[in-house]
Amino acid sequence: MRVSRAPEQRGGASKILLYLSLVATVAIAGILVTYFTTGFDLRSATGDQTGLTDLAVAPAEVAPVVAPVAAAAAAKPDSELILLADEPVTLPRLIPDARFGEVLSEGLVEVDLPGEVTAESWYSFQVNTSTRDITLFFALYGNSPDTITRTVKIEGYTQRGALNIAEVTLFYPEGTERQIIYDGGQGIITLSQQYPQPYGPSMFSPELRVAMVNQNMVLTDDSGNISTQLQIDLSGFSDSEHMVFTSSDPDLVNAALSEIQGIVGQIEDRRPK
Repeated sequence: MRVSRAPEQRGGASKILLYLSLVATVAIAGILVTYFTTGFDLRSATGDQTGLTDLAVAPAEVAPVVAPVAAAAAAKPDSELILLADEPVTLPRLIPDARFGEVLSEGLVEVDLPGEVTAESWYSFQVNTSTRDITLFFALYGNSPDTITRTVKIEGYTQRGALNIAEVTLFYPEGTERQIIYDGGQGIITLSQQYPQPYGPSMFSPELRVAMVNQNMVLTDDSGNISTQLQIDLSGFSDSEHMVFTSSDPDLVNAALSEIQGIVGQIEDRRPK
């Protein structure tokens, strides 16, 4: 009995393996090409977006640096400005507006008055540029820096020299000011004051008012050293009446000028040089 065997197909398995290897190689190549192409595009897009992001964020990174500097500057203002704002005002708020020439020196000092009383005094030395005469003006304050009780004006002032004349003005809370002149040359004290009166429409004609408005009355004592002149408005239409009092008393005038000189001496000694 003859047994025949099918012929062997040599090399068949190798061909199959070769075919599979070729397919795998092509697949891997396709995957690699796709990966590198897509990866490059993603990296390019990512790189561009990162750059834009940095540019957009850059100004925000500066803000935290500037903010602390501004805060530090606001937290540390000029200490001198704070002191000026917080310290009480040393000068009185009410300063006399007295101008007689060019100011040489002015300021605020404290003076001693009779009766162990002290008062603040505003002084001003001024010179007449034409005549070169010096005028000393000073004011005395009451309990408040807004209240001036009296002022003194001395014309022809010479430093440390004896006073020859002084003009004093007295101020009252509910009244008109009173002016007193101490004239050492003539030994006379002159006091003048106006008294405001209520007035309204006049019931008299203009001609009659003129005749009635300037009514003067002079009063004199027996010695003739004291006299008083009153100006009275009989029509009741003028806004004030006037009084002038004169006394001839050289000793009294010299005593008053001497005490005023004592206050002037304190101003000279205590004012800044």
